[in-house]
Amino acid sequence: MKPAQFFISQQLTPGLINGLINGLIAWSMHRHTAALGLWTQGAYATDLIATGFLLPAISWLILRPLIGRQFKQGTAPQLETLPPPKLMKFMPTGLWTGTLVIGLMGMILVGGVSVVLLQLLGSPDIVGSDYAWFKGLFGMLLTLVLQPTMVFAAMKHAKDLASQSSAA
Repeated sequence: MKPAQFFISQQLTPGLINGLINGLIAWSMHRHTAALGLWTQGAYATDLIATGFLLPAISWLILRPLIGRQFKQGTAPQLETLPPPKLMKFMPTGLWTGTLVIGLMGMILVGGVSVVLLQLLGSPDIVGSDYAWFKGLFGMLLTLVLQPTMVFAAMKHAKDLASQSSAA
């Protein structure tokens, strides 16, 4: 698989889907809100940190078995020509350990960094409908940053299972 193919199929497409879902949820909840504060009036900092954990954690719970099935069917992404993501060395392949670790990565690396940057910008208040756009971009960013690690870890798990089955 070429890097551009991987980016489109494993990062951009799922990122757009996650961005759309997160943006629509935020829009349905906050479209009439006059102002959300980073730490007050709706506290969107906590929403970003919670989403930073939950979105990748839930994605891992879906992606790991999905890629396992694709691997068995011979339709899994071909990663041999691609370098593994730098975060791969921290990512376990277990279902629950992977869920916890990828959730913490999202919470700290994307959620936490976003909140710190917003704090440095002066904790800006944001209109609820504008927050929906921001939240959609945030959901997309989470996927762009963490999806490669999840895909590589899920493929490693599938290959490990296959090698254990053939050895038995």
